[in-house]
Amino acid sequence: MAKGRSSAVGRSSKPKPQAKSRPSGLSSNKTTSKKSRESVKYGQLSRQEKTNLEEYGELAPKDLDEEEEEDELAGRHLRKIVNEEDLDEDIRKRKLENTATFDDDDEGDDSDDWQKPTAYSKLLGILQKSSKHQDYYKRIKLEEEGLEDQEDAMDDEEDDEEEDDEEAEEEVLELTAEEEKQLREQYGDDYLTALDQDGSADEDGIDGEDEDDIEDEQELDEESEAEVEDQEMDEAGLSDVDDSDNEEEGDASKHHFGDEQTQKIGDLITKVESKAWTTESIEDPILKSVTSFTVSDRSTPALQPPANCKTLEDFGVKHRLHKTWTKVNEDCIDTEDETMTPLQNSLFHSFNQYRDVAYCNRDIDNAKEIRRAYALHALNHVLKTRDRVLKNNERISKAQKANRDIEEMRDQGFTRPKVLILLPFRNTAVDVVTALIELSGSEQQENRKRFYDEFNLLEEEEEKADKPMDYQETFKGNIDDHFRLGIKFTRKTMKLYSDFYSADIIIASPLGLRTVIGAEGDRKRDFDFLSSLEVIIMDQTQQFLMQNWDHIDHILEHVNLIPKDAHGCDFSRVKSWYLDGRAKYLRQNLVFADFLTPEINAMFNKHMKNVGGKLKIKQSYEGSMIDAIAQVQQTFVRVEAQSLATADDLRFKYFVEKTLPTLQRSAITQSHTLIFVPSYFDFVRIRNYLEDNKYSCAHICEYTPTPQVSKARSDFFHGRASFVLYTERFHFFRRYNIRGAYHVIFYGLPDHPQFYTEIVNYLALKADASSAEEATFSCSALFSRYDMLKLERIVGTDRARKMCSSGKNLFVFS
Repeated sequence: MAKGRSSAVGRSSKPKPQAKSRPSGLSSNKTTSKKSRESVKYGQLSRQEKTNLEEYGELAPKDLDEEEEEDELAGRHLRKIVNEEDLDEDIRKRKLENTATFDDDDEGDDSDDWQKPTAYSKLLGILQKSSKHQDYYKRIKLEEEGLEDQEDAMDDEEDDEEEDDEEAEEEVLELTAEEEKQLREQYGDDYLTALDQDGSADEDGIDGEDEDDIEDEQELDEESEAEVEDQEMDEAGLSDVDDSDNEEEGDASKHHFGDEQTQKIGDLITKVESKAWTTESIEDPILKSVTSFTVSDRSTPALQPPANCKTLEDFGVKHRLHKTWTKVNEDCIDTEDETMTPLQNSLFHSFNQYRDVAYCNRDIDNAKEIRRAYALHALNHVLKTRDRVLKNNERISKAQKANRDIEEMRDQGFTRPKVLILLPFRNTAVDVVTALIELSGSEQQENRKRFYDEFNLLEEEEEKADKPMDYQETFKGNIDDHFRLGIKFTRKTMKLYSDFYSADIIIASPLGLRTVIGAEGDRKRDFDFLSSLEVIIMDQTQQFLMQNWDHIDHILEHVNLIPKDAHGCDFSRVKSWYLDGRAKYLRQNLVFADFLTPEINAMFNKHMKNVGGKLKIKQSYEGSMIDAIAQVQQTFVRVEAQSLATADDLRFKYFVEKTLPTLQRSAITQSHTLIFVPSYFDFVRIRNYLEDNKYSCAHICEYTPTPQVSKARSDFFHGRASFVLYTERFHFFRRYNIRGAYHVIFYGLPDHPQFYTEIVNYLALKADASSAEEATFSCSALFSRYDMLKLERIVGTDRARKMCSSGKNLFVFS
């Protein structure tokens, strides 16, 4: 393996505790090598000796004699030392036995005509000798030399050159410091990897987990693995492709991702870049409020499938998925006559037309049916893509056997992965992978036990009965947010933990993928496996805001770039729009969130550039404030901001100059006041101001250790701290009840509408509060017109529009 060779080379440059026999071409003992060349002329060598000398820099490469077994039993890896006397005697015997093995034309050649092999040729020769494809290299050599009886010649050499695979992997390459320096100057620090890409050795890939986890898996290199898979599927009758599964001209996948798109999308891309979208608002009974964006001349796409499109066959789904889908989706449908729920039917119609979709009406009730719908779409796309490639492979093979030309077939990308699914936690990944396993109907799932061991909790999870339902659903099971997983599909097998470059689907968290992509200047980073993605799916997208949204932006900026390395790509079959760098204009993006946020809006406008069109789906709200239990007057104050850039500074100024002085004027309001801050940056700003001005304040944020959280809650409840700062992210992950609050101030509105109600209900936690005390409770919130999306979820869509456009700045609800 390349990894083992690299470490071996690194060790070879260090001082060795004992002397070790080395090949003459690589040894520091130059005297012996010089004498050998002086005593034997190049023209006197046999063809095999010439080959060994050119490729390995020595006449007898490592382990060619019978002393190999004894050396191995002794625990040593020695190379044969060729003495001058032995060499002369051996040459005389060879001349007597078989004079045909000598080149008579070269009898009089001088040894000076021979050129010393370079360090590159030495290393390449040894790698070829230990490669899995060494028979292939032998055959090529023999063909070049014009030997007619190749099989007999190879049989003659088997006794001398055949090595076990394990011995080949353990072979230690020993280079002198000068030779290693030459390689580094020519190929850089990764010179061994550069040789591996020529087929001489396997390239280490990314498997999505720690390198120690893959030691138990013996994988073929990407090219050989693909050939084995294609051969198996061809022998079995071509991977479930039958007459009824043949692609039709109207197939949406072929129409959207076909190579002919290169000539059609030029004008559409110009419209996309100039933001010349044609928009239309549509009210749909199932999807609710939909905004359609198109750049093509065709009319607004239909949101509902045609009346005669009721089955998976009508949608063009692969036949192997029909039976499995019925079983997977049976607990979502009401009757046996249905194939999909109305929501799945509407969403899958848009999926199948390869339009971008930002669906922001996800909730606990419809989460399962949405997840299964996009799992079906992802697997269907992968199977169609692979079958198309395999069918073309068969056509090319038949054409080559018939010795006839065949038209150009461009049906691939730079790399194999076609679908990326981004999820916030491992518990969601378990649901998605389980759905893919059931949908695939595969007879075998490699590493299935390992997956469930790592992605499920080994211990019983704690009861969260006192938490809200959305919290229980989000944080059930394993909530680790650092993971990545490659999945490969063959005809009968589904392979988990596949190398990224051999995978069809990649499932990862933003953090897990970000650590692989790295940042500019990192020594080890890789994102070429993202170069040929055709579908990106993000589920529970609003939870990425509670993690780190910067990871999402960073990932999307590294998708569909031209790869830095070939990775075994056959460029003659790469689609033209990949080569032109236009893949991002055909990529489908599917985003599912509980609500629409400015960050999702920005991603929708910046990164979702599908020329096939895109849909933004949301709904109107009645407002979550009506669910508040505490009977308290709720005040909303609008902060006037002329631009988004100045909104934060104006909000802080208003809070310092207006809100805090108002609280200090009253002995009642200057204690037991909870200040809710959505952003951590605003939290730090306010905390520093309160500490500089000697306010009695406790603070609780997502970075506060648990003992300090307990102390802050206790101080606030008993009145030892007049104020407590409380962040939205902490509330998202912990969902504590903060007792002792008489007054609540929302420095900014929360993204999650239910958080507003839960914070207001803190005022009702004072069990011994009298009616007079309740009359002193207060609740106020600051907002600007740029908080429209947050505001409508709290007060309702109609009220929010009036509050943002009204001439008044103060709004009171009781």
